[in-house]
Amino acid sequence: MRKKATLKLGAMMLATTSLLLSACSGGNNGNNGNSASPSATASASAGASSAAASPSASSEAAKDLVTLRVLVMEPGTKWNKYNESPVAKAIADKIGVKIEYVEADENKFNVMLASGDLPDIVRSDVNKYQKQLIEGNLIVPMDDLLADHGKDITANIPTVVDFSKKNWSNGTGKLYFLPPQVQAKSGKFVRPITIGPTIRWDWYKEAGAPEVKTMDDLLNVVDQIVQKHPKTDDGKKVYGVSMWQDWGLWPYTIPPIIFTNIAGVTSDLTMHETGSTKFISTLTDETSNFWTAMKFYFDANQRGLLDPDSLTMKNNDYMAKATSGQIVVGPATWAMGDFNAQHTNDGKGFIVIPAGKYAWTGEIRPLGWQDKSYSISKSSKNPEKAMEFLNYIYSYEGARTMYSGVEGQNWNLTDGKPTLTEDSLALKATGGIPLESSGMSLDLNIIGLGGDVANPQDGQPLNLFNTEEALVKAATPLEKDFAQHYGASYSGEVFGKLIKEGKLVSATTWMDNMSEDQVLKENTVPGVTLTDDWKKKEASLKELATRQAAKIILAKDEAAYNKAKAEALDAFKKAGADDFTKFYNDEVQRLRAEHGLQ
Repeated sequence: MRKKATLKLGAMMLATTSLLLSACSGGNNGNNGNSASPSATASASAGASSAAASPSASSEAAKDLVTLRVLVMEPGTKWNKYNESPVAKAIADKIGVKIEYVEADENKFNVMLASGDLPDIVRSDVNKYQKQLIEGNLIVPMDDLLADHGKDITANIPTVVDFSKKNWSNGTGKLYFLPPQVQAKSGKFVRPITIGPTIRWDWYKEAGAPEVKTMDDLLNVVDQIVQKHPKTDDGKKVYGVSMWQDWGLWPYTIPPIIFTNIAGVTSDLTMHETGSTKFISTLTDETSNFWTAMKFYFDANQRGLLDPDSLTMKNNDYMAKATSGQIVVGPATWAMGDFNAQHTNDGKGFIVIPAGKYAWTGEIRPLGWQDKSYSISKSSKNPEKAMEFLNYIYSYEGARTMYSGVEGQNWNLTDGKPTLTEDSLALKATGGIPLESSGMSLDLNIIGLGGDVANPQDGQPLNLFNTEEALVKAATPLEKDFAQHYGASYSGEVFGKLIKEGKLVSATTWMDNMSEDQVLKENTVPGVTLTDDWKKKEASLKELATRQAAKIILAKDEAAYNKAKAEALDAFKKAGADDFTKFYNDEVQRLRAEHGLQ
């Protein structure tokens, strides 16, 4: 992401993928859980305390239900809409809590931090906010809470706990932050892709499904589609391309990744090619995603394909337009609103197509999605319950529930093997609102363990929809049609084949020939943490970039575009963009050297 997607260097090399998937997965992603019975999971790990709770304890928890409010920097999430789902009820029954999101954009988030009055749990970018949260006495150390209420965390993610104490404690050596989606190995099969050029499949196929190698290719096919479909069925104007402006530089740094194979990590102002340790300036290097995006949006505007609200619109407004079918192509499936949910039976819908150089597939993330890290607020009146909830999302039982649903309802244990019911497979194949209403995989950012992590008791992935059998059986009609077009049996297989053929790379391609020890070492390098001065410099440069972007994109012709570009490059250099990049690269090399890497 959804959410905000957050491709990465060490802890940094893979944090980039989370930047997108996370940043991006602020909405409803498409991957996948259980509430296993005590008998099924009591010995899943040495410290599986949550799995060992008795039925009577569950009843007491439900009776004394506590609402935990979670601050998330992601406008447009769906959790509150479905907080009475079977999965939400399973969480309430098990640990006696109800989760309620408090949404904020970056400005509101900072205002709330300044006020000091925060919800029970804070979900934030640990590399960006640890100093402010810890020195401001806004969050509490979890060490004592972990000892009493965090047995599954201790047992299942010890590497993360140790790393957090050492690198995310602002020098205190205490535990303050826990990132979600911890997964040390990628899955065997490629799940439905949720990030990349996401286009109306029926219209794209009608246009001949041409190969899309560059963003110019994408614009050409979008132009062709808009010419044929200038209005929606109910008469609204159709735009080829749009974007929103309340996620910072996101629309300029993330969508081009598929075509450039270049991404950032802990700052939007620096980027690197997947697997590289050398960062370029987002603002002054003309090969960066920012400048790739500038040319794309400028060309889109020149051809009448850019939504005129793009430079003022917020995410929720964008989502409304996407839901109404007014946008031909977007950056992710979750960014297309509820269009697919409302058209599950008529063959219409948005899907990510193979394009460019990169496919956003499975990933290795032993340190999880750092930009969505959880901490417990000092303002919380229920820190013990907050810790119990965090422990639950890192337990095998809890994660499986949140991915795959409730045992006995969505899946059953047969001869020791958890198997999804036919009804659950059909529900996943239907997709849309019925699936969302189940609560399964509603927000990947709230699940502690990655879906491909295997439960050691049964050997199956926590996300039971990630097996090849389920990927085939649970494919939506849209996904089936897409797969058949490319000669595959399920949508993820299309991308898996292209990666094997060397036509696309993934987040893990650069690690293909590494040993497990090398992979772990590369992916546990601390990320660059900005000092207060560099954070101010970063904020100033990002604000400048936003202002300059509008001038560049709206330039009246090619000559005006080139003039605006030259002026922007000069402004970025004078404002210290290259100094920021030098600082960042120096820090990367220092951190790698301290970690025993060159």
